[in-house]
Amino acid sequence: MPIQVVLDTNFLLVPTQFPIDVFAETEEVLEKRPRFVILDSVVAEINARLNAPRSLMENKQFTVAKALLERCEIVEVEENLRSLPVDLQILEYATLQEAVIATNDRILRKKARSRGIPVLLVRGKKRLTLEGSII
Repeated sequence: MPIQVVLDTNFLLVPTQFPIDVFAETEEVLEKRPRFVILDSVVAEINARLNAPRSLMENKQFTVAKALLERCEIVEVEENLRSLPVDLQILEYATLQEAVIATNDRILRKKARSRGIPVLLVRGKKRLTLEGSII
């Protein structure tokens, strides 16, 4: 059974910042077949950024992020979580599903690790690494 990997917005920006194929690297690091999951609130966040005034670099980053969504399963956030900030929605979903969170956001990483949720992140601008363990 594949392991769920919940991606946040900034993780989808990685390919425009560093020479990393986040999908292939994830599979290699986890040594399991991942199931890439994006919460619909993250999709809304990306769409909002695409529709807001932005620099050329941000335009490129969020255009790539939107294209990468096609490689992920979009999951609708439960109604009782909708009022929470997106990062808390990710934490709650990952806790319930026993999933890995893929993020470079320091605050989200710290909260995830304090809950015992494994975190996939960029190390050395050229590879991914896993903090915590998966079973």
